[in-house]
Parts: sequence; structure tokens; C-alpha cells
Amino acid sequence: MKAKILLLAVLSCLLIFDAAAQKKDKKIKITGKVTDINNSPVMGALLMIDGETTTKKTGNDGSYKIKVKPSVAKIGVFTTITGVREEPVDGRTVINFRLDKIILPQPGTIGASREVVNDGYGYTRKDDLTKPITQTDVSDSRYASFSTIYDVLNTIPGVTVMGNNVTVRGVMTTGNSSPLFVVDGVAVTSVSQINPSSVKSIEVLKGPAASVYGLQGANGVILIRTKTGK
Repeated sequence: MKAKILLLAVLSCLLIFDAAAQKKDKKIKITGKVTDINNSPVMGALLMIDGETTTKKTGNDGSYKIKVKPSVAKIGVFTTITGVREEPVDGRTVINFRLDKIILPQPGTIGASREVVNDGYGYTRKDDLTKPITQTDVSDSRYASFSTIYDVLNTIPGVTVMGNNVTVRGVMTTGNSSPLFVVDGVAVTSVSQINPSSVKSIEVLKGPAASVYGLQGANGVILIRTKTGK
């Protein structure tokens, strides 16, 4: 009788230990959203766990969900523009990321068979576009013969260039009249260093199309895409 009681006690302890071990190893689900500096969703950001890459990426709306072990200390996201951004888990199940740069989706991500252009909110079918946008392909040898990027910009419809001063025609400017320059998805303060032969296309946004950039886009936005840009 005593042997049976002892056996039952041992089995009970083993069951309790096994249940505790399973509970300890049970994965937790973490969800969140990745946005850029303008609070626009970032699609295709790669998720990382404790510095290790995973196969998980953010969706079209910038959201993600992933299951991790309770022992995980950090979760991160990686883009080619911002590199790695990490946040401590600390028991949280909702972790959002706001990146410090403008990140634009790449052409073709909308799955369209027709030509697409960047309207400031993302890439849109050109024949569906109603916003004021000028797009110019500057990838041929004629443009490569220019000595500076300002010579190239001077050929773009809707753009006025005087020396190194650039303005977008048709916008109401106050104070500094310079437009916002975005090169391969990254806002920059100067484009003087860009070699004309490296430029693939230039797009000009103004009015509603530029409003996604907030006050930075008040004087218009010039999007420059290089031949090596991601």
C-alpha cells in the first residue's frame, strides 16, 4: 500500500514538472506595425529575433505577427535603407516600430502590368493617376553627358534651376523655396554629389501628391531614382 502511494506521489510530481516545463517553453505571439517617419506603412521589412534573421516580413499594411520563445530578449526589423532597429520584448505582446526615414515601395509591388509611378503615397498605375506628377526617364546617354545633376534637373518639366537653386513651378512657397529631395527612398539635404550618369528617373510631386511628406513637401518633392537604387 505504501509503495502504491509513493508511486502515485512520484508520478504526480513528474506530471507537474512536465506541465510546468511545457508552459515555460510555450511560445508567445507578438504583433505590431512598422511605419516610416511619415507614419506610412513599411511593407517587406524583415523580422529579426535576438539579432538573428527570420523568414517573416511585414505585410502590405506594415503589420506583422510572429511567435517567439519566452526567453527572447529583443525583436527587430531590417530594411536596406534603415538597417536594423530593435526593441526589447520585456513581456510585451504588441511592439510597434517607427523608422526615422522615408521608405517608398518598389515599382511592381502593386502587381500591375501597366506602367507605375510614385504618387507620394506609393506606386500607382500611371493611367489611373489624377494627381499632378511629372516623371522623366533620364537613363539614356544624352543625360549622361551633362556635367551636374542640376543640368539634368533643368530639363525636367515643371522644374526651374538657377545655379544650384531648384524650385518646383506651380507651388506656393514661403521662406525657403527648395523642394524636398528623395533619393532612392531616402530624404536628403543635397543632391550636388549625384553623378548624372547614375540617374535612372526623376519624378516631380506637388499639391496633394506631395502632401504625404507634410511640411517638408510644401515646396514640392523631387524623387530621384538611381540605376543602383534598391
